[in-house]
Amino acid sequence: MSMSDVLSFSVETIIPPLGTDFVNRFLCNCYSNLLEAILIALVLGSIIVGTVIGNILVCVAVFLVRKLRRPCNYLLVSLAVSDLCVALLVMPMALLYEISGNWSFGAIMCDLWVSFDVLSCTASILNLCMISVDRFCAITKPLKYGVKRTPRRMIVYVSLVWLGAACISLPPLLIMGNEHTYSESGPSHCVVCQNFFYQIYATLGSFYIPLLVMIQVYYKIFCAARRIVLEERRAQSHLEAHCYLDIEPTVQQHQPAAVNRQLNTDVQTSHGSPPTKQHRSSSASTTVSRPIDSS
Repeated sequence: MSMSDVLSFSVETIIPPLGTDFVNRFLCNCYSNLLEAILIALVLGSIIVGTVIGNILVCVAVFLVRKLRRPCNYLLVSLAVSDLCVALLVMPMALLYEISGNWSFGAIMCDLWVSFDVLSCTASILNLCMISVDRFCAITKPLKYGVKRTPRRMIVYVSLVWLGAACISLPPLLIMGNEHTYSESGPSHCVVCQNFFYQIYATLGSFYIPLLVMIQVYYKIFCAARRIVLEERRAQSHLEAHCYLDIEPTVQQHQPAAVNRQLNTDVQTSHGSPPTKQHRSSSASTTVSRPIDSS
């Protein structure tokens, strides 16, 4: 028996139980999984790169341009920093976890990754909520709130945002623990703490309550802006009507004065000049005026 016969015998003894359909399905699944992984990597990688570049440009613009270094932009910088933390600390590991389907970084990295995920995302949402409240106060009370919008006050607002995000993200890391399942035969997984009461607390504090606040505040901003625009239009139309009524009598008064002035000028001219005598020439119908001799 030759070596080729041995190889053919071994292959024939292995493939018939499995079947050629199984091999084709396996290859198709591998190909589709590879294509899906490449597409996911391209999409999520482009999102990561765009998020990093955009938020870095926001921070650089605020720090370099003098006109942008105002207290009202402190919350925008805080929002950019939170989104930058999501792009740098959370999304790369999430990309690897999504493609491989297995958490291979250990339990400690699982706790840190989940905590940074909750912290950054919650801080981003709370920054949006605080920005909406800040705009509402700036529109409804421009003079009073403009004086109170100091750098110290805005730093306090930013600190409150990150403190609230830490209060939501730290309990699983310090007290409850996140869900990390390790398996030698199967894939390992890493998810946030699945405690029922923590889930209610985290979802209310990091999503639903800020969402309701933003909806209500932006609705009030819309009503206030609409009221301001209507008042400005009403005042402008009222001012134009008054200007029209004031200009019309002035024109009517100036016209008789101009006529009287012209008449007075004609009278003075007639009194100041010597009397004239009019003769009609026989050859033409023109009137010739000449002064009358006093002698």
